[in-house]
Amino acid sequence: MSGAIDPAAFRLAAFLVTAARDIVDEPAIYGPFRMIDAVDRLMTSSFDDDFLKAMHLELEREKYKVMSNRDEFVAWLDDIAAKFALEAKRRNMDESHGFNSGT
Repeated sequence: MSGAIDPAAFRLAAFLVTAARDIVDEPAIYGPFRMIDAVDRLMTSSFDDDFLKAMHLELEREKYKVMSNRDEFVAWLDDIAAKFALEAKRRNMDESHGFNSGT
């Protein structure tokens, strides 16, 4: 990995991933799937960010669990939301300490 980051891309993707988890308990389980699918498509070609590239591979592998095992899909949403949260914290710490590898 080159260490490239795209702050705008990351914020958008993190929002969509965490929003997907928030609406799981709403009646339409495909709502979260559509959001994850949108993130996946957006990350495929739009941004130069190593974290998002790595998450793209996971999204491709895991997102279809929604069709076969709702509980596993929800558990995976919890897991990926936690990964985004950790990455956001790391990036925020880097910014607060004057490190910005995206420029």
